[in-house]
Amino acid sequence: MTKTIPLSGHIDSTNSAQWEKEILQAVGSGIPGTIVLDAEKLEYISSAGLRILLRLAQKYKDVQVINAQPAVYEIFDMTGFVEILKVQKALRKISIEGCRELGRGAHGAVYRIAPDTIVKVYNKGTAMETVDRERELSRKAFVKGVPTAIPYDIVMVGDQYGAVFELINAEMSSEYVNRGQKELDDFIEKSVVLIKQIHSIQMKPGELPDMKEKTLSWAQGIKDYFSQEIYGKLIKAINDVPDSLSLLHADTHLKNFLICDGEPMLIDMDTICTGDPIFELATLYNSYKEFPDIDPNAAAFLGISVKTASYIWDKSLRLYLGTEDQAILKETAQKAQLLGCVRIISYMSRQIDTFPPARHVIERCCQDIAKLV
Repeated sequence: MTKTIPLSGHIDSTNSAQWEKEILQAVGSGIPGTIVLDAEKLEYISSAGLRILLRLAQKYKDVQVINAQPAVYEIFDMTGFVEILKVQKALRKISIEGCRELGRGAHGAVYRIAPDTIVKVYNKGTAMETVDRERELSRKAFVKGVPTAIPYDIVMVGDQYGAVFELINAEMSSEYVNRGQKELDDFIEKSVVLIKQIHSIQMKPGELPDMKEKTLSWAQGIKDYFSQEIYGKLIKAINDVPDSLSLLHADTHLKNFLICDGEPMLIDMDTICTGDPIFELATLYNSYKEFPDIDPNAAAFLGISVKTASYIWDKSLRLYLGTEDQAILKETAQKAQLLGCVRIISYMSRQIDTFPPARHVIERCCQDIAKLV
């Protein structure tokens, strides 16, 4: 259970004892799950007030401060309290009224709020921890040499979190590829170069989630969809994928590319992990083949036709593997499809109650896995 306690005015040596008494009374008896101190109306806190919070953090496991105004946050930062307990700075509020929507994905929508500025508005209910995690992963990827954008500000858009990016001359990749064949081929060629560049980066063991372990976990969660024989073959196929510490984006499709000054840049870094590149090819297969083949609306979601989606997959695979050998291309595509279907079924099985077509998608992917194994 969460206990939220508002703080206000000045907390100093003249009133710290009274504040401590009131806070403890608000916490009450028993063991609270989380104590949230709302500092939106707090104007100043002295060392006497900080000692109250220190004793609170020592007594209870999870103590957080939210909505700290800049001057108050600076006190927490300078005294090192941001390392003792979680302190969230008050977020700037912005409006997207009248702003152009550039794209919409599974986790939110992107709007242009100024000629050189965009904001990603996360879906309602997204926790601040999720926003922070994506920002940290973006920073980690950027440091490793991945062309990506790091948000310079976290804001509130109504009751939803938003991440603000400064991107000069950026456009959505769907707009770029729909301009003509030249732009489509240019995007495919440059995106494959970028993906291969990312895969050349080696991470340390345990630094990021392992995609093979995640896939095995997804498979475990969907085992009831298969016979014992097919499930056993599926697990063997996943285990046969070589272990690797190559960096993966693990969600490379048009919605997650921006074109900046003619060059592709990846966004939405919350999926980055490590693993064999076949797992990346699986995400491409899902986006450009499996989903569009099941429902043409999946291609429309990306802003392209089913034919264009298939073309992107076919050419991307040939360029990535550097071959026109049909046997090699077919074998790789089948491996990608198998791994991709596991991910789709796992995701769709969690959407059955809210997304009616999920049952059809699951049924189709189960059939494909049965044929492949």
